[in-house]
Formats: sequence, C-alpha cells, structure tokens
Amino acid sequence: MTRRTRRPPASKTTRLLPGAAISTTPNQGVREAATRAVRLIDRTSADFLTTRTCFTCHTQTLSAMVLRDARKVGIEIDEANFKRQYERAIEDLTGTRVDTKGYALWALDIGQHAPDDKTEAMVEYVLNYQKDHGTWKTTCPVDRPPTEASNFTTNYVALRGLNRYGNAKQREAIATRATAVKQWLESANAVDTEDQVFRLRLAHELKLPSDKVDHYVQRLLSEQEADGGWAQNRQMKPDAYATGSVLVALHEAGGLSCQHSAWQRGLGYLLRTQKPDGSWHVVSRAKPLMEYFESGFPHGKDQFISAFATGWATEALLMSLAQERR
Repeated sequence: MTRRTRRPPASKTTRLLPGAAISTTPNQGVREAATRAVRLIDRTSADFLTTRTCFTCHTQTLSAMVLRDARKVGIEIDEANFKRQYERAIEDLTGTRVDTKGYALWALDIGQHAPDDKTEAMVEYVLNYQKDHGTWKTTCPVDRPPTEASNFTTNYVALRGLNRYGNAKQREAIATRATAVKQWLESANAVDTEDQVFRLRLAHELKLPSDKVDHYVQRLLSEQEADGGWAQNRQMKPDAYATGSVLVALHEAGGLSCQHSAWQRGLGYLLRTQKPDGSWHVVSRAKPLMEYFESGFPHGKDQFISAFATGWATEALLMSLAQERR
C-alpha cells in the first residue's frame, strides 16, 4: 500500500505548504457534482423530518452545513428547509448523549441561532456530564464507528458547543473542562482517521501552537492513499466519509489550501467516486442502535453513514468552489 507524505502548512487558512506543487488543472465538474449532491441533500433532509421527530448528526448538522455553504457559492437551496434542519436541534431535546448535544449545538451555530434558555440548558447538561472525569468519553451504548466511537470526536463537539453557546456564568466551568481536554490531548493516541480528524479540530479549537497543529496536519497527509483518498483505518479501502472529513478538517482547522496538490488529489477521488444520484455510498460497520427504517436517503442499510459521507464530501466540493471565488 503506497502512502505519500507531504509537509504541513504554515498555519493560516489558504496557505500552501512550502515547496508544495500547486495543481494547475481546473476543477472540471466540481460545480456540477456539488449541485447534484446539494439537491439530493436538500430533498432527503426535508424528507427525513417527516419520517422521524428526532435530531440526528448525519442529517441535520451536515445538511445545515452543506445548505449554508451551497448558498454562499450560488447554488440554489430551499431556505425554509435549511432553517428547519437546524431548528430540529431545539425541537428535540430528548437526547441524553453528549455527542448528540454537541452536534446539535453545532447545527444551531450553523444557523446562527441566538443563545437562549434552551441552549443554556444544553450547555449546562454537557458541562455537568462526566464532570468528575474532566474530559468526555464517547457515550454511545453500542460500538458505532466511525462517528460514534471516538473520544476525540466527543470532546470536540462538546467543547465546540460550550465555546459557542456558554454564557458568562458558565465560562469558568467551561475553562476548567477545556484545560482538562488540553492536558488529555497532549498524550492521547489517535488510532484511526476519525481520531486524527477530530484531534486536528480539537487542536484548532483549543488554539494550540501552530507547530502542534502542523504536526497533526502532517500525520493526516501521510495517510493519503495513491488514489487520492483516505481510509477510515489502515485495514480498509478509501471512502468518501474519511476523505471528505479529512479534506474539510485540513482546510478548515489545518489551514491547507484547496489548491494544494494533496487536497486536489483528494478532490479528484471524490469526483470519481460520486454516484449519478449525487450521493457517495459507504458501507456501514456500526452495530444497529434502532430499528431499521427508510429515511429517504439512498443505499438502504448503509444510508446513515452514506448520508454523513455525502455531507462531508459535498462540503469539500463547496470549499473548493468558495476558494475559487476569492
């Protein structure tokens, strides 16, 4: 298995790595591919709200993110559906897992929902959850990789939510938990791509020194496969979930330009593997948590991880389009 290593970026968003080759090939078909995916996500996320009353990370958070950023690059969206996606986080407050609360706060932030008594209660819940431990441990009762099996993901979404929606009375408690997360991160071992993606995001959220952030970028770049994609772990083949989430994190948290050759190869992988309906199919390896139902997204029993993968992959395409417009 051939892996290619690239040097890390200096630190700021859209900066190129020193000495790195810049792709001069136009992103042929990126807008068309993004438009197909956005239309699918817009339609199926609206359908999901009619089939279930719960909030879900793979549908609401990622759909809200994609719809917000599609609008920025001139792709038409259903504005009412966009609002309904992030508002579901407020409508459904029944979830008890801190991962879900963190993703819900992320969705609300995407929609620029103003802090209120409900977000205050959500922050208070996250703050008090596993308080004696300091950091947070993933709270899913069954093994559900990749999205609900990483302590890095849990700590990132929890801390991100606290930072965006904590009020003045909660700031001291938030700082205490952030310190615990920072100390844990210094020695925590990232065993797969999900861990590495959210370790990088945590480093950015905690405002760690640029050399530490760059080290995490380097680690992710070293895992890129010869076909341009990333795999969820070294025993698996590349897929859109790993590739999309890596590209978005590298650009958003790691400062890697969308024009960098490694990023362009990853983009090429996504363009080659997209289905005609606009989706990306990823096979699920998570144990079922609920009775199977059709959400409206393609790929049957693989629909939830495929929806998550399609969200991250589409977000990467939109990032590429956004950088082209600057």
